[in-house]
Order: sequence, then structure tokens, then C-alpha cells
Amino acid sequence: MNSPSLNAKKIFADMLCGAIAELYGDCGVDSDQVLASITVPKKEFGDLSSSVALRLARIAKKSPANVADDIIKAAKKGGSLITGLTSSAGYINASLDPCEYARTVIGSVSLAVEEYCSSGIGKGTKIIVEYPSLNPNKPYVVSHLRNALLGDSMSNILQACSYTVEREDYIDNLGLQMAETLWGWKNISSSPDKKFDQWLGEQYVLVNQRLEQGGEQMKGQIRSLLKTIEDTNTSDSRLLREIAQRCLEAQRETLFRYGIFHDVLVWESDIIRARLLEKAIELGMSKGIFEKPSQGKYAGCVVVKLDRITKFAKELEGSREDSKVMIRSNGAATYIAKDFAFHLWKFGLLGESFTYEQFMQQPNGKQLLTTAPQGKPMGFGNVKKVVNVIAEHQAYEQLIIKVLFNLLGRDDIAENLIHLSYGMVGLEGIKLSTRKGTWRGRERDYTADVLLDEARAKALEVTKSSKKLSDPGNAPAISEAIGLSAIRFEFLRVSPQKTIEFSWDKALTFEGSSGPYCLYSYARAMRILKKAGYKKAGLDDQAYLALTKGSDFELIKLIGSAQEHVEKAASQYSPNVIADYVSDLTALFSTFYESMPVIGSEAQPLRLALVDAYAITLRSMLGLLGIRTVDEM
Repeated sequence: MNSPSLNAKKIFADMLCGAIAELYGDCGVDSDQVLASITVPKKEFGDLSSSVALRLARIAKKSPANVADDIIKAAKKGGSLITGLTSSAGYINASLDPCEYARTVIGSVSLAVEEYCSSGIGKGTKIIVEYPSLNPNKPYVVSHLRNALLGDSMSNILQACSYTVEREDYIDNLGLQMAETLWGWKNISSSPDKKFDQWLGEQYVLVNQRLEQGGEQMKGQIRSLLKTIEDTNTSDSRLLREIAQRCLEAQRETLFRYGIFHDVLVWESDIIRARLLEKAIELGMSKGIFEKPSQGKYAGCVVVKLDRITKFAKELEGSREDSKVMIRSNGAATYIAKDFAFHLWKFGLLGESFTYEQFMQQPNGKQLLTTAPQGKPMGFGNVKKVVNVIAEHQAYEQLIIKVLFNLLGRDDIAENLIHLSYGMVGLEGIKLSTRKGTWRGRERDYTADVLLDEARAKALEVTKSSKKLSDPGNAPAISEAIGLSAIRFEFLRVSPQKTIEFSWDKALTFEGSSGPYCLYSYARAMRILKKAGYKKAGLDDQAYLALTKGSDFELIKLIGSAQEHVEKAASQYSPNVIADYVSDLTALFSTFYESMPVIGSEAQPLRLALVDAYAITLRSMLGLLGIRTVDEM
């Protein structure tokens, strides 16, 4: 879908480029730089503004103001859309013809409808988004929820930009946490009496409480289990996979409630079974990336020298160690070694490797597939770009994985390995720990299930009292959507890099810049359209003459920039860009609604079409955040 705002900017940029070429010839300022210089200024300065004169001032040896004036004089008219150019403090400002631009925006929305906010920038590129990769021995708590929501919304945004997105969940069913989980199953209880992930998480806390009380015998038993589960042919390994699968099924129930779905599960045990680690180490040794010292501190280990890594990552200089261990002398692989092997597969450097079978049918109608010992190849992996949604405390490990690709001579892969880093979630002074059990509170457990239950209950109280529902029987479904919107918006409106101090009351607020307010604004728009009996129809030129340069035109301009915001969110890997846009959009619609009567006004045809364009845009943008709209509330 062509972006009305980007098209207007390109017309403006072409006008400027023509004038610059005439005045300064080949001055080193190309069309892309001119386009990048164009922004939306404050209302009093026009509709578009370029800072290119500031860049050219040094070349022309004139003041930016004089350069701007010269460019304006030399600029040729760019069709009917741009009505005039002015300058201010060296900036070149353009005014759009309100009727012409409104016709473009409303026509584009009406023609594209649900595809209006889409873009083609990712067409032909296959991408993996990995999230949330929660260990299968606990429930989702509110701190895990941020990862899941970021990954889901980022996948939606990338799909809207025409990327072929593979939604992947990495299942770490090996390691110390899982050995402790298996010990609990064998020595405490194997009879769950509640939702399986909740029960297993509580038992995991009990295991760690016993560990804190001491007991070398218990620690020895867990170390022994740690070795046996690494061998995928042992009965312990098979039992643990069954336990992990039951936990995953329970965790999926939670994710499905939040509207979060995946394409494939990749198990760590299947990575071991497919010998990806061995292949990765062999590749690294053959390329001279890894080495195996025969003496000294790292004797018998497979390592990569840090001085080689720091050539590509200066921020890693000054480390106390001079090598990074991939394989320990006892043969145990480090996290980085396993992750490197996994990413070699993701980028298609280790071949097909896995076979797959169905794990379950998801409520969205799509199959969830899983790697499995028996199955068939399915064509996953072998992508051009990878986005890993991983907390900021793993930035060091993610950076080393990226540098290992640099050392392989694959700078292209290193550039396309994206760490979507996010800050942790605090809980009003409580540090959530699944190991210590701080997610279990006195009044409530701080799990994603309980959060959604409370959000829905609060929404149901509000919805039941509403006199605007055509059918009170719809209240439960509407309250579910409202509650979910509150949680999703609260988590996604914050830049991923920032930490979140989670507040139960704040997450469930139905006022201000919030998910429920966005749903209310949408329902208000639908109510207007329903009351007026609105039916889509093309507007004649006379209808557009009713446009003012007030909040109606400001709303049109903001709707016209929707695709640019989607592309920005995709390129910056920041769903909060969409949340910010939605907040601005609903605030501006409120101003429009309060200041410009729709039904019964002389401008009714135009304003109804604008309300319809607003509703379509808002619905599409909220959909990228995973928020489902309701027509009444």
C-alpha cells in the first residue's frame, strides 16, 4: 500500500532536488538525503518541512536562510498537492492542498481497508522471530509476559511490512533447572492437583528451598540427573520430555488467552540429537575461529580468543579473561556454543537438520509444529534475518554470537542478527524470581493468568453497567477484549529498552492513554457511523470543500502517516512506536469529535468518511499490538 504521507514527501523532495541541481549541480546531496531531511513541523510552519538548506549552507557559503530562499525561488511547481513554499530560520516549509490531500488519504483508506496500514518493505525476506523461550517448568509470570507480548506484536508488525515471518519458540528442556525439576518429580510428587505449569512451578520452588537448606546427597543426585538428561536415549531424558510437554501444553493455554501463537517449537534436546553442536564446533575449528589448547588454564577446552572478538566489538575490551570457552574440558557445552549452533541452523548453514510433527491445533486455526525424533522435514529456518527477543542482561552473549559470524566472514549474517533487548519488569519493590518463588504473593500470584482474570473481572464490572450495549449478553466477550487491551497496551507502550515498574492498578487503568480508552474511542466512532446509517460511497469534489484546516485536516494528516509509523516500528524493532501513534490518533479524534459536529452538519458526508477512515486505521494499528476492537462498550 502506498503511503499518502510518504508520497507527499517525495513530491516535495523532487521539487527541492530539482532546485538544488539547478543551483548547485552535483553537490553531494542526493535525493535520499533530501527525503530524509523532511519532517512534519509545528502547525504554524506548514505541513512539511526540510532542513536541507542547513546542510547546503556550508557548500554554498551562504546562510541557511539565504540558501532556503534561493531554493524556493528555483523550485518548480510539483503538481496540485503542494500549494506553496516558505522559509523560516533556514528551514523550507511546504503547505499541502487540504482537499487534494484529504481525497488521497480517504480514498487510500477506503480502497485498502484492512490492508491500509501495510507496507512492502520486507517483501521477499524470510525472518525468524524467537520468543519467549520460557523454560518448561513454571507458569508465565508478569515479567515473562513482556517478552511474549513484544515478540507477538513485533511479528505482527513485520508481517504487515510483507516479511515472511516464522514465529519460533525455543524450548530449553535441558540444563540445571530441568534436572532440578526432574528431581522434584521423582522425590517430592508426581501427582499435579492444579494447572500443570502452576503446580510444576510451585514444586520447583520447593526443590530450591531444600537445596538452600543444604544436603550434598541431593546436590549429587541432581548433578547425576544433569548428565543423564543430556543423553537423549535415557529413560530420564524421555520422562523429562514428557513432563516438559505437559508444562508446554499448560503454558500454551495462557499464551492462547493472550492471543499469542507460534509456528514451531524447537527443542534443545533435538538440537543435541541432530548433532548441531558437533557440526558447529567442527565448522569453527576448520575456519580457525576456535582452538583447543593442550596446556594452561584452558587445557582441553574449545575456546575463541577474546582479542579476535574485540576487533569487531570494542565494548568487550578490558575483560579479565583472554578467551571465551565454547566447550569445557569435561566436554560440556556452554550456553554460547549451543546458541551459536542454533543460529547457524537458523541462517541455513547447517542444512535441514530437523524433522517435525504436529504438537497441537491452535485456537487461531493454525497447526503448532514441533521438532521431533520422528517426523518429516518442513522447511523451517534458512532465513535472511533473525530477531531474538531476549532480556538486556544477555546482551553480552548475544553480541558474542554476532561476532562469531563476523569471524566466519559472514558480516551479512552478523548485521541481520537482531537482539531485541528489553528491560526487566519490576513489581512495586518486589524482584520476581521463579526459583525463589517471589511470584507467589499473599493476596494473589503474580502470574499472567491471574493478571488477565483480574483485568477481565474489572472490565466486566464496567461493561455490565453500560447502557450502550445492544445485547447485555455480549458483556463477557467485550470485557475479555477490554481487559486484554489494558494489559497489552500497558506493556507495549513503553520502549523495550526501558524497565517497567509494574503496577497492578496502573496496568488495569481504563483512563487516559490506555488500551480500554482506545477501544472506547473506536466504539464511539462506530456508534457515530451506525447512528448515521453510514454506507461507503465515493465523495464528490464538493464534499471536500467542507474541509477546514482545523482538527479535521490534522486528523487526516495523521491517518495519512500510518504506514510510515508501521515501517518505523519495524525498522527500529519498537512496538511502542505503534502505541504512541495510537495515543496521538485517539487524542486527536477526541478533539475533532468535540469541536466538529458530524451528524447534521453541512460537512456530514466528508466527516462521516473521515470517521470511517479513522476507525479502519485505529482497528488496523491496534491489531498490530494484538488488541481486538469491539463495536460497542
